[in-house]
Amino acid sequence: MGTESLTIDAILSVFLIFVRVGGVVMTAPFFNNSAFPQQIKLYFAMVTTIVLFYVIPGEGAFISASDGTLAVFIAITAEALVGMALGMVGQLVFAAFEMAGTLISYNTGLSFAVMVDSASERQNSIVANILGMIAVLVFLTIGGDKIYITALARSYEIVPAVNHNVYLAGPYMLEIAKYLFVVGVQLTSPFMMAIFLIDVCIAIFARIMPQANLMFISLPVKMGVGLAMFMLVLPYLPTAFDIIFQNMFFFLEGILGEIMPAPAN
Repeated sequence: MGTESLTIDAILSVFLIFVRVGGVVMTAPFFNNSAFPQQIKLYFAMVTTIVLFYVIPGEGAFISASDGTLAVFIAITAEALVGMALGMVGQLVFAAFEMAGTLISYNTGLSFAVMVDSASERQNSIVANILGMIAVLVFLTIGGDKIYITALARSYEIVPAVNHNVYLAGPYMLEIAKYLFVVGVQLTSPFMMAIFLIDVCIAIFARIMPQANLMFISLPVKMGVGLAMFMLVLPYLPTAFDIIFQNMFFFLEGILGEIMPAPAN
């Protein structure tokens, strides 16, 4: 494919690759970080497209202008959806970490401590931001960015352009979301159990001393216990995140398997 002359069909094929790559860059964790200027993201997508043009199979991203304007438009839309589906798998994993941090903040009384998340440029609890930063570091440490690029290149072997079932990505991503919701709750469960026991103790104390100011007593206790527990579990978070990220790579293979074209009879 790389040795072909510069024709309209070749230009369309390059553009299809760029659309899928752009979908990943816009949605995948780390790649879509708002700290990177848009020009850098565009340059990265263009360089990746040129590299992939010479390594993917010839039929992986081929479309002919003779297929018509409607077919080309449908192919471009489908390629964008494939790239976004790959990127959203990683976003769901990071969303589980963010949900865990938000629940921890809510249960320990730290929800009022917020800061701007550099990745999403919106306010988030400080615990969720800390978990997000740890997740990014673990993601880069285990080579998540390289594995994402490898999965993108492999996607053309499994899911060639204009020949896939991208609509099947939705149900599979719901299954991933359900699993990651459970993961987020599991990460939060020690804090929830500890705060529940504190609430029980405070309720018993309220029966003994009804005149006590419970809000004045419970909030510092919950914050202190929450911070102490967070410091205790902090050294073990990278290992837990590593295990979860290993599942993310299986999810990438799984979603490609879901949307791959049916074998010909």
